[in-house]
Amino acid sequence: MRNKLLYSFVFLSSVGGAYAQNSSTVLEQYKIQEVGLRSSNASLLNTNDPIEAGDSKIFFNQTTGNFKHPLLAGKRNFGGFETERYQDLKNWRLYGKFGLNFGAEKEVNNTTQLNPLRLNPFIIVDSLSGDWNKQNYALEAKIASPIVANEFIFGLGVKYNVATGARQRDPRPLNTNNNLVLTPSATYLINEVNAIGINGLYHNFVEDFSVENVNSYTVHNMYKLIGLGEYIGSVPNFIGSSGITRRYEGNKYGGALQYVFKGEKLRFFAEGFTNYNSESARDGSSNPQEAGKHEYLEYGANAEAVLKNGNNAHRFDLAWSQQNIDNTEYHQYQDNDTRQFVTLFAQVFNTNLVTNANLNYTFSKSKEEVLDWNLGGSLAYSGWDNKYAANQSQQTVDRLTYGLNFKKYFHFNNGSAFLVELNPSISQSIDAEFAYSEKSYSTNFVAHNILYPTNSFLSADYFNIAASIQYNFKQSKNNTNLYIRLSENYTKPGKSVEYFSKSMHRLDWQLSLGILTF
Repeated sequence: MRNKLLYSFVFLSSVGGAYAQNSSTVLEQYKIQEVGLRSSNASLLNTNDPIEAGDSKIFFNQTTGNFKHPLLAGKRNFGGFETERYQDLKNWRLYGKFGLNFGAEKEVNNTTQLNPLRLNPFIIVDSLSGDWNKQNYALEAKIASPIVANEFIFGLGVKYNVATGARQRDPRPLNTNNNLVLTPSATYLINEVNAIGINGLYHNFVEDFSVENVNSYTVHNMYKLIGLGEYIGSVPNFIGSSGITRRYEGNKYGGALQYVFKGEKLRFFAEGFTNYNSESARDGSSNPQEAGKHEYLEYGANAEAVLKNGNNAHRFDLAWSQQNIDNTEYHQYQDNDTRQFVTLFAQVFNTNLVTNANLNYTFSKSKEEVLDWNLGGSLAYSGWDNKYAANQSQQTVDRLTYGLNFKKYFHFNNGSAFLVELNPSISQSIDAEFAYSEKSYSTNFVAHNILYPTNSFLSADYFNIAASIQYNFKQSKNNTNLYIRLSENYTKPGKSVEYFSKSMHRLDWQLSLGILTF
């Protein structure tokens, strides 16, 4: 009986999901009509339709424009390579993805770290502008075992990211960070249409930071931030002949539960997850000093549904996540005898509640099992509630973003195809509260140059137009498709606000040359 249920589940997984394996749209069509592909549960790969398809590309990307977060680059030029593939191997299901990008960022103000927009507020900034060289490597793999004992599937997910960056001007920061994520998982086949899954999560993060002067006779101001415009002592650190070193090290633990339903026409996926993250920042090496502790509890849910009726498919995606953040400051002194730092007290002064939710709908139309066009809409909510208790500072921003998406394939008799895609959106701040008290004994440099422009940017209304065109060449005899793609993303504020005028913009464009493999 169990064998019959197993074969029924596998059969129903492929009902209504037949893909033209030699079509240039097969990979995109697969991602539209399958559920659970983005889940951290790797074993769910063996509940989806079998497919062997991949996409590899080289690209050049450029970003320009001054409508941006104040800690981001005014201009960036990056090149790179990306590849991904789904593969079957003797009843094992595999997914792999690798990316490499490298380039230069110019006109980067006040930033001394690779990613100054992480949720951790304990970062170091300065008062200068400079250029950066950066490299990023990203590896992802998912492995799902064959079905064991007719009812169990086991899996493992791995992500490993490495990034390095350096600024070419005094004071010269050098950054390296490493991210390793492991997600062991299992799925149980309840019957011919239902399955449940579970996965664990372990995430290790390490970032090493150093900054020094080549010209040791020049002194520069450095600011060790502790949250919402505040920095240690409200006075800068001075860097001359001696430098600054800092290490961030954190671990995240968590897990998720999943449910999958696969009927003849309806496919459904639901997932709930929770994670706990703790990350420390320490200055120095021989006698390290606590620079801050960044903790958060993260929880959320995802749901996906696909209703297929002949050549038509309706897809619904719902996602919600929340991060409840506590940031602990340490007040310490250095013992004269041991030279070790002793903690007088530690207290949470900075808190943040970050919420994200989105709802997406896509209608897709196929002809003869080949994707023809898509049309859909999206609604997204983001909430940011950042507070600092000591002076009762507050930065609260709630916003809604409305979007449309349209994609059309033109298929030609010789097997080539042309794609046109358009994604306009509008983002509006629906509530914004800001309070900050300047200090009479300080220059308030961070508030004027970082905090105030950041708050203005986060609460600004804007519209965005993303578009792309792609030409797929005639398929070769070895089942591959070359393609060339040009895409752009243009953002402009809806009205002039403090620090940002209506005439400003942000433009990101990318030219890609790729190959689809089947």
